[in-house]
Amino acid sequence: MAGRPRKEFQEYLTESTSSHVSHADYLESPASAFLKHSVEAKSAIDLCIRHFPKNQNETYKKDAIDSLQHLVVAVLPTVMGHFETYQRYLFAGTFDLSVFLANFDVDDFFKKLSKETNIQIDWPRLAAHRASGASSVGTLLSDSMSGWHDPERVNKYFGCFGLPYQLFTNDDKERLLTLWQLRHSIVHTGGTLTLADAQKVASLNTFGGRNISFENNFIFEVSRKLHPLVQASTNGFGSAFIGRLIGSTTEEDRQKIDKFFEVKSSVAVWLN
Repeated sequence: MAGRPRKEFQEYLTESTSSHVSHADYLESPASAFLKHSVEAKSAIDLCIRHFPKNQNETYKKDAIDSLQHLVVAVLPTVMGHFETYQRYLFAGTFDLSVFLANFDVDDFFKKLSKETNIQIDWPRLAAHRASGASSVGTLLSDSMSGWHDPERVNKYFGCFGLPYQLFTNDDKERLLTLWQLRHSIVHTGGTLTLADAQKVASLNTFGGRNISFENNFIFEVSRKLHPLVQASTNGFGSAFIGRLIGSTTEEDRQKIDKFFEVKSSVAVWLN
């Protein structure tokens, strides 16, 4: 079209608003960062639900229904991408802070971890840089690990720290497997839950062969249900971590640790 500027894809990148959750937020408090994003995501859909055009009988117009379904489906992979970031940064930060754990054996940690995943990193050298001033050595470790979409493997990763707490319960794992499979089908199979993929997760067995569409309140429910899950996982693991702190931990370091395991949300009623 004449007069319209021609730009390459990367030139459409722009400044984000205050609703954006950054990696700095995840470094400081992974759980609170994820919950903020999930609330922003559900609020964005809520705004569309309130303002999309309706018929005189208050039902949505056909174009509004189509648009809402597209938007709700599109938001789930973003939410789950942030959930993966929550997991990775919780693991990374725990590794960074492990210098404050009593009797933490780095060699034993990596011996256990090497049985669960393959990482091409010089681990002793990596461990030597903990708390050295780098923003997070742990992120180098977690970014090199696969399997973050498998809650059982994630449990095993966190188990390598030797703390008496399992990150996700069996019920948590079932719910997360459902969300991860839906995300996979949206991203990798064109929004269709294939018969083969439906058999991978018990909760989805009877939904094979269907195009993925959700009710309008789906993202609201995802955010609401993930609030107590993230809270219990973070608080439980954090309490186990704090219970093993070395006696020489300073007040400043203790405040940093408390902040890291903090769980806050603008929708506090969704937290237990």
